[in-house]
Amino acid sequence: MATTIRYAKLKDPHGVEFAPKGMTQGQLSEGGYLPYEETEKPTGIHNYKPVYSVSNNKVIRGWEAYPNFAEIERLKKRLAETDYKIIKCYECSLTNQPAPYDIVSVHAERQAIRNQINSLEECE
Repeated sequence: MATTIRYAKLKDPHGVEFAPKGMTQGQLSEGGYLPYEETEKPTGIHNYKPVYSVSNNKVIRGWEAYPNFAEIERLKKRLAETDYKIIKCYECSLTNQPAPYDIVSVHAERQAIRNQINSLEECE
């Protein structure tokens, strides 16, 4: 079975426009469409986002690690490390016992971490 070649043109480093099906070679050339090629997504601890470039007269989809990935993971781990305080406070509230931690300060600390995570994720 023959492999169908896809054509695309670069819109920006994070996007492409694919050629409509049925275009002739002349229409593809006039429209600025080039053959499209994808590289394999890397594996590892990072999350990756697709990036597009033109190389050797082809539009290439490559991959770029999110720049804040390690810091986001560190903050998520820090957040998870305080989960037990929330569980213990909830357990005490269900049994009408006093909370072993100041829930207002625990909540404020956790919300500050969430805000940092959200801020870093917006920069991705």
